[in-house]
Amino acid sequence: MSQDGNKFRTATSKRQRKNLKNVRIIFPEQIYRLMTSSFSKSHETNLEGYALAQCGIIAGSGKKNITYLVKKIYIPDNCDLIEHSSISVTPAGEFLGRVLGEAGQSNSSVLEIHTHLDAAKPSFSSIDLENGIENGRFLRTCGIPFGMMVIGDAGMSLLEYEGDSDSLQLPASITAMVMTRQGLEGTLAYPATEETPAMPDTYDRQIRIWGEARQRKIHETTAGIAGLGGTGALVLLMLARIGVKNFILIDPDIVEGSNLNRLPYAFAPDTGKKKVKVAASYLKKVSNDAGIVAIPQPVEQSGDRLKSCDVIFGCVDNDRARLALNELSLRYYIPYIDTGTEIIVKEGCIEDMGGQVRVVVPGVTGCLECGGLIDKEQVAAGLMGAEDREIVKKAGYIRGTNDTPAPAVMTLNTIIASIAVQEFIDMRTGRARPAYNYMIYNAVRQQIERLALDRNSSCSMCADDCSCIGSGDSRRSGRLKTKIMDRDVSHS
Repeated sequence: MSQDGNKFRTATSKRQRKNLKNVRIIFPEQIYRLMTSSFSKSHETNLEGYALAQCGIIAGSGKKNITYLVKKIYIPDNCDLIEHSSISVTPAGEFLGRVLGEAGQSNSSVLEIHTHLDAAKPSFSSIDLENGIENGRFLRTCGIPFGMMVIGDAGMSLLEYEGDSDSLQLPASITAMVMTRQGLEGTLAYPATEETPAMPDTYDRQIRIWGEARQRKIHETTAGIAGLGGTGALVLLMLARIGVKNFILIDPDIVEGSNLNRLPYAFAPDTGKKKVKVAASYLKKVSNDAGIVAIPQPVEQSGDRLKSCDVIFGCVDNDRARLALNELSLRYYIPYIDTGTEIIVKEGCIEDMGGQVRVVVPGVTGCLECGGLIDKEQVAAGLMGAEDREIVKKAGYIRGTNDTPAPAVMTLNTIIASIAVQEFIDMRTGRARPAYNYMIYNAVRQQIERLALDRNSSCSMCADDCSCIGSGDSRRSGRLKTKIMDRDVSHS
């Protein structure tokens, strides 16, 4: 890291350029509250706020859309600082060594965040710019992307170090968002959002419920749907009708005659066609300007295509796919709404009938692994070879797949799909949501049980120190960045 008498240079040289990137920074609510609380305490004593964030990164198509996923925030104590005033902060070398060492091990980027007191719309100082160039140069040699963010009373700015041009680059737009129980909520944006045209009359009755601004949030959503069978078909139908315009659809199957009792987007002439193609055709009839990506593959092979979504609906019939979607949700900070139904028939009578909806908000609620809601035996069965699979199939251990088609009826699917889509609406419209995020519907007793699926601190998928959560596009195993650990950054 750059040094000046063994000081870490806080914050961006005159080699500053603009680019066409759109940047988002997503903070889990707990991390965001910790950071802003620390900044508030510093401001009370007329001191600049300061933090370092360890982030995963999502690189969009053409790298024009970049998302920083804040995995961990480092707030220095007084003993971690060499200097702290109303205009500058200098962290100690030991503190920096620990932060950068952990970032190197987890293949994360580093985002330096500080505040400017009494600045509504802050910009970087000349000292910030000079130091940012040197910091970026050093971290590039360690393979760690570097960015810096300054926050004011009503605005912010962000610069990213770009090694090829040895410059700090200002994105075209920047949005800071917080992942809450209600989903993603915007906090600050640059530039300020401009006025947009009024919504079509189609959504007038909904606007009367939650207002035009919230209807626009629904309209701008990119929704991923994995599985276009009984429940997924109805989720698709409802999302299209309430105004969602962009979809990523995943399902490897074709429309069969036995599907037509529960697929409202399909008709007899569609038999034999790929479900995703038929569903895409239906969406175009509902809205000819809909944006649709249709992927006729299993979610385990193509799940990463969902990383640009604002929400993912899991409407799959096996826990192998659920496990993949649960991990995808955690890696990319995307709310995941899992659905499932089951009907047990014995000797011609319904013995049990119902379904569930489970909402995973990364970094806020528990995930499916936290609650032990993934059947590892079923996952293992999905990985079996053909011979072993035939044995367990005959033993009756594989249900609800093409091997052993499960009973299904549209009425049950509609109830579960409605609960799932209402959860999405509550998120996008900011409706205060209670603590529960696991709904179990019993169709025999016509009752809904509501449970809270909380985070498990020892969960192998979403614990704070787990390599999965917020990892973004990184797939490399964590390994020590020796350049960081060998460099002397301690204060003498």
